[in-house]
Amino acid sequence: MGLQGDQRALLQLLVERGQSYEDIAGLLGGSAEEVRGRAREALAEIGGADPDREVGLTDFLLGQADPIGRADAIRHLQSDPEALELARTIQAGLAVIAPDAEQPSLPESRGRRRKAALPETSEAAGPSTAPGADGGGVARRRNALITGLIALGVILVVVVVAIAGGFSGGSDDGTTSTGTTTADSNITTVPLRAVGGSGVAGKVVFGLASEQQLYVDVDVQGLDPDLDSSRSYLMWLMVGDNAGYPIDRITADDNGSFSGRLSVPTPIAVAVGNQAQSVRVSATPIKELQAEIAQATKQKVPILPFTGDELASGEIPLVKGGGGKGGK
Repeated sequence: MGLQGDQRALLQLLVERGQSYEDIAGLLGGSAEEVRGRAREALAEIGGADPDREVGLTDFLLGQADPIGRADAIRHLQSDPEALELARTIQAGLAVIAPDAEQPSLPESRGRRRKAALPETSEAAGPSTAPGADGGGVARRRNALITGLIALGVILVVVVVAIAGGFSGGSDDGTTSTGTTTADSNITTVPLRAVGGSGVAGKVVFGLASEQQLYVDVDVQGLDPDLDSSRSYLMWLMVGDNAGYPIDRITADDNGSFSGRLSVPTPIAVAVGNQAQSVRVSATPIKELQAEIAQATKQKVPILPFTGDELASGEIPLVKGGGGKGGK
């Protein structure tokens, strides 16, 4: 999802701040139709296809539709599985960009009609008709695959299995390993600095393993080895100040340290990674986290509100203007 900064800001104003096309046009000095066109281009970038190709989904998905427009959109989504899949894909992307937004509920599919696959740009087929398309067939196919995985709930399955299952009392599933393994390449190192006098500090190293699996090598000191059993230490990949993806649990040894490798599921790495601003270590009440997981599963979003006490934080230097608090 290669959105530009102004596109993300526009979508956040529309779906998270409740601004209308007219409100934003008044601020920018343009027309409401120009604002709508830019928003449509941004949704096409997220979904890999024009949301208004057959019916105006842009207004519906951004909370800008009038009652007639909402009814038309819902009827179309009920009868068209491909359009419904596209809408789910776009909503999953919006959940990453604007985690606090209240998005419209999508209807259940009632139709059996299946259209041909969404067109892809190629030299033989000619340029794409989607707004903002750059003619990159390979990029569009990659985006369609990635966002399709999100829409099908793959991310939520990973969340439930890797996190909720981890708190059920069973053994680890192997996503966390002690010791180190050889990787093809390191991406960046993020120093972790203590927050609020916690005494927790260290570093994380992002890298790619030989099979293109994103990993995080974690080295943290200052943890309490006798942490209350109702809480757990978590390593978070944050997409803002208030929301992110808890990569996995970390467990302190007798010296209050943790050293090991955490694997980031590929769909999460793609959907959340390019929005990530910082990493955090938290001490999180398990019941609160389980409640947030249940809510995220219900809403079909890949991120959770940050839960627990922030102990350490570090900004990711590859993201311009990263929002982590601990690295300042």
